[in-house]
Amino acid sequence: MQVAERFGAKVSVALPGRGLFLLVAVEPGGLDALVQGVGGRIVARLDACRALVVMGVASYMGLRGSRVLRFIGPVSIDQQRFSTVMAAYQTPPPLVS
Repeated sequence: MQVAERFGAKVSVALPGRGLFLLVAVEPGGLDALVQGVGGRIVARLDACRALVVMGVASYMGLRGSRVLRFIGPVSIDQQRFSTVMAAYQTPPPLVS
């Protein structure tokens, strides 16, 4: 019996919203299934083992002890600058003739 239960209290920890996280896999190729399995979305793939992912905070908490991941952590960025960089990164370079 927990202390809260002894006193008749109800303890609830709500983890609101979604966040941006850096995930580093132990081995290449496993991030897609892992991220989809927790309802997340890869927004930028850095290489075969690293990606920036948008997912719920509860999913982040659940993955923190995963043996599939070498690292998982929140990322704080300037949304406007990130959007600009990602747009430039995804736009093909101009053809020079």
